[in-house]
Amino acid sequence: MKNFDATVARPNVIEDPSNLWLIHPIADRLLPGALRLGIHPNVVSFAGLGCGILAGACYRHWQQPLAVVAGLLLMLAWHVMDGLDGKLARASGKASAFGRVIDGLCDYMVFIVVLIPLALSLANWHAAMALAVTSGACHAVQSAWYEGEREAWKRRARGVFATEIRPPSGISIEAGYNWVESHLGSGVRAIDSALLARPALLQAYLERTSPLVRGLSLLSANNRTFVIAIACLAGNPRFYWYWEIFGLTLLALLMALRLRQREAGVAELAQGQNAVVPPVRHAGG
Repeated sequence: MKNFDATVARPNVIEDPSNLWLIHPIADRLLPGALRLGIHPNVVSFAGLGCGILAGACYRHWQQPLAVVAGLLLMLAWHVMDGLDGKLARASGKASAFGRVIDGLCDYMVFIVVLIPLALSLANWHAAMALAVTSGACHAVQSAWYEGEREAWKRRARGVFATEIRPPSGISIEAGYNWVESHLGSGVRAIDSALLARPALLQAYLERTSPLVRGLSLLSANNRTFVIAIACLAGNPRFYWYWEIFGLTLLALLMALRLRQREAGVAELAQGQNAVVPPVRHAGG
């Protein structure tokens, strides 16, 4: 049986593999130096945005493989900064609602400053820009759902079965994002009532849903970063937008269906007070 540490900000059991093996280890190495220098987390967020702007300049020349590689490396540097700002905020005691929104806005801006140059570099850039805007709308909804599902899983792991109200940041755009996130993923569902009625089922819920929640990392910014580079190296940046509009949307729907089915299976156990939770079978076990 797995043990789930509900006290950490990003539980490894649901984390993106590229974060575990690459991004977070690098950020961890940079954290002590950033603390010694007294760097503010928001400065790190803006440094990440700077990496994104430079990546966009590289992707403007996507026909050149070296430019694509440089763009990919700069976007990976942004991911490191994106991981570092949160770690630094928590370690320095400077975490705030305002800083969280700045972090989120910088994240979205990186994709804007990378993908607009790509669209403008194409012959029929008007059509490419329309495709990019449609893709961006899909991106926003997919990301809100992805983050919402992760936040809901983490709060349940802490034994919280009601929606958590975030402290206001004073930035109006946050209200819209939070509304989308809460209605798509992080809101209260039937599984919350089931776990509230039978807290003993929590471990079964965590074990049975954690692989699915981790699988949602296909919707993460990390995955999109790699697909942008792959599409350019394949000779057509439009492949990325097609993937985001059609591929990721279909995957999100299928993953949502599987997750709800898994939740329903756990919820059914709560219907009988004397129900016995069957053991979880692991591959090879």
